[in-house]
Amino acid sequence: EEDEEYMLKPMNCPHHCEIYARKPRSYKDLPLRIAEFGTVFRYEKSGELHGLTRVRTFTQDDAHIFVRSEQVKSEFENVIDVILKVFKIFGFNNYEAQISLHDPKDTEKYIGSEEIWAESENAIREACKEKGLETREEVGEAAFYGPKLDFMVKDAIGRRWQLGTIQVTAEDNSKKTPVMIHRAPFGSLERFTAVLIEHTAGHFPLWLTPDQVAILPISEKYNDYAQKVRQYFDKQGVRALVDDRNEKIGRKIRDNELKRVPYMVIVGEKESAEGLVSMRKQGGGEQATMSMEEFAQRINAEVAEQLKAAEE
Repeated sequence: EEDEEYMLKPMNCPHHCEIYARKPRSYKDLPLRIAEFGTVFRYEKSGELHGLTRVRTFTQDDAHIFVRSEQVKSEFENVIDVILKVFKIFGFNNYEAQISLHDPKDTEKYIGSEEIWAESENAIREACKEKGLETREEVGEAAFYGPKLDFMVKDAIGRRWQLGTIQVTAEDNSKKTPVMIHRAPFGSLERFTAVLIEHTAGHFPLWLTPDQVAILPISEKYNDYAQKVRQYFDKQGVRALVDDRNEKIGRKIRDNELKRVPYMVIVGEKESAEGLVSMRKQGGGEQATMSMEEFAQRINAEVAEQLKAAEE
């Protein structure tokens, strides 16, 4: 375009390195953390494409942390904390951590000296030990530029997916090149979403689900009241949709059950006259009639409780 050539980027790493290298850095500037949710492109073979787990365009939550050698372990521990927090919030309890090491018998495959590799790999081991993280080691699974700690999450049918990763770039020269830690707690957001859907079978926690409430008018006469309820919920921070299709209420309930909407509220003559909603919990559970205010408070309280539990 206009005598300029463009390319699709397969990763974010070189760009962050260029940002770091644009001017001299003092040791006092470190650690320097650069992060982005960046779109990347990789030309996967058509036979390897699979839903959201293997795609040609995806988003990586990459960060590159430039540190002095003596800062590697403490910064690595901080990143482990971030990844474990992400897993806890989303309920990923079935995971294993893998330390991917270089193969000392295949030196041509890797850059950097044996001394730097040993230092980096030991820093990962020590960080995992201090965090009480159970790990297994795989020789020859390191990237060519450094060792890494990969987090493998099992989905509902036992398949292992790599989500979070932390990598250490083992490199040094006379100009005191810093160590670079590459971290991606989510990895590919598309793959993370796919595994989350499998893990929850579509039953997202209330704080996360796109639509928290489906408002079901019994007939078109109550569509206006349904919209009034939705507008009130919106002001209260409750995500709601109105199912105003010309269908029987039983059909609407079944369809929204299949869509995994956590709550449904049914509105008809009594509700519109008295400013009420008739609540129905997903799965045919609890049912009750209450005011719009009471229901919105219930939703927000449940969300707050879920997030508090994830933080603890």
